[in-house]
Amino acid sequence: MAFIIKRKNREGNYYVYLVESYRIKDKTHTRTLESYGRLELMEKNEPGAYERLRKEAQEGLIGRTIPKRLEVSYDSEKEISYEIKQYGWKLFESIFEMIHVKDALMATFNDSNKVSELLEVLKLLTYQRVLNPGSKLYTQKTQGDMFGDWNINENKMYRSLKDFAITKENIQVKAHEGITHHIGRQATLVFYDVTNYYFDIDNNDPDTMDEETGEITEGFRKKGPCKSKSGNPIVQLGLFMDMNGIPISYKLFKGNTVDVKTYIPAIEQVKKQFGLERIIVVADKAMNSKGNVILTSNNKDGWLFSQKHRGKRGANKAIQDFILDDNDWEFNKKATFAKKSMIHQRKLEDGLLVSEKIVVTWNKKYAIREKIRRDGALDYARKLTNPELFRQTAKRGGKKYQEIMYKDKESNELKPFNPLITINQDKVDFDELFDGINVFVTSEIDMSDDDIITHYGSLYKIEDCFRVTKTEFNAKPVYVRLEEHIEAHFLTCFLSLIIIRVLQHKTNWKFSARKLIEAINSARAIELTKGFYKVTANKDLKELFKILDIDFNKEIVRQEDLKNFNKSWCTTK
Repeated sequence: MAFIIKRKNREGNYYVYLVESYRIKDKTHTRTLESYGRLELMEKNEPGAYERLRKEAQEGLIGRTIPKRLEVSYDSEKEISYEIKQYGWKLFESIFEMIHVKDALMATFNDSNKVSELLEVLKLLTYQRVLNPGSKLYTQKTQGDMFGDWNINENKMYRSLKDFAITKENIQVKAHEGITHHIGRQATLVFYDVTNYYFDIDNNDPDTMDEETGEITEGFRKKGPCKSKSGNPIVQLGLFMDMNGIPISYKLFKGNTVDVKTYIPAIEQVKKQFGLERIIVVADKAMNSKGNVILTSNNKDGWLFSQKHRGKRGANKAIQDFILDDNDWEFNKKATFAKKSMIHQRKLEDGLLVSEKIVVTWNKKYAIREKIRRDGALDYARKLTNPELFRQTAKRGGKKYQEIMYKDKESNELKPFNPLITINQDKVDFDELFDGINVFVTSEIDMSDDDIITHYGSLYKIEDCFRVTKTEFNAKPVYVRLEEHIEAHFLTCFLSLIIIRVLQHKTNWKFSARKLIEAINSARAIELTKGFYKVTANKDLKELFKILDIDFNKEIVRQEDLKNFNKSWCTTK
């Protein structure tokens, strides 16, 4: 029979082993079956690990080999019970270790018992946000569906949310350090975007006033320009992402904060968090305002934005002239793509000038797509030259309560307004000149045209991060109410994104987020007899194991194999 022992080496450190006794010619011998490493490190990573292993060895759950034929019997009279367990979450354990979540909690609370409890709750909320998303209460109620000894009560879970809000920045910093060390991250060029999430409520959070100081605190959940057009109160979330497509940091804003106003506060936070002297931020044209450029320039930071170039209002005339100039275009061999660039002096407030590199691209497929869209818009616009249709279409929002009339100057009689509506062909023709054009502006005048185009082209990955949280993770609508609970909710979403993106990066983006989640959810285990499980995995999960070099391809496994099959895959590759 196998049993657990600890042995002291010459340096006085204890190591843990699984050994078994056997007899040769009436003499008893022992042999080592497995080494678990240094006792001190085991207990640091999992308090009580030594006692757990001793108990499992006594119960015969470890140390046994799988027989070639396993005899199993079932009671045909037994009532239906749900005993199939999800073991795919074990893949996430190595990522949590890699991003030092436990160290971040310890740095905040410095209490090993408290940290152990918080870590288990955070794992449950994060892992289930990826695999089986739902409300906090739903997550607590369904924890028994997961393989392992999950036993988190409702009070402990909700009590932990406030602590997660307290330590959220420490977790982001430690995650950054872990990813930088194990994957490699250049945080000097980052991607930024902002989105919002709505709540299952009708009205804004009320503003509150401190009775002693008279200071007014504005409510957090506020109605604003919701991207899903729900009309409910929202919060804004600004997210930074690295060049590998892995999230770096996030910041929440009140729901009535416009996108462009999130930019500078978010940059200030990420620079302070990670001790960065200068960063270059890649963002879309929504962040490309004079105010943001002035402050970014004053802070000695860099930018790479897209630039408005259409229309006779709001677009830079010098950039439009440069686009329409036929000279200096560089075409590819098939003449389906072209580019050119120039250095331009951008006028800001109070006569301030900054140098920007302007890169203009033309894409034939994009040009065709824009023409099709404009033709569709024109077909619709021509119908609206009928005044009756115009009036019906124009009655939106408050306008539905208005009747458009005009007063006859001679008779003073009120008559229906009958506008003369025509198509402005000059506007159509001018718009057509810019079909297929994209414009990028950057402070980095020494950056090559190709690098500028490539870097901006990677911005789609941050938009995909938002899509994943809203679809695969079901992060909206949000049901928690208190601000610290809201912060905790989005911390779990942030950690869930890191898990998925690290897996995608490690597999060279072979799988979409949805494919990965479906694959990991196929990892199911049912106990056949004491200590032995039958496991399942779909084709994609088997491929994932192969890519990650995880040796786990048997249908029948021991309980100890199921607990350790993923051990350190993330930090050792």
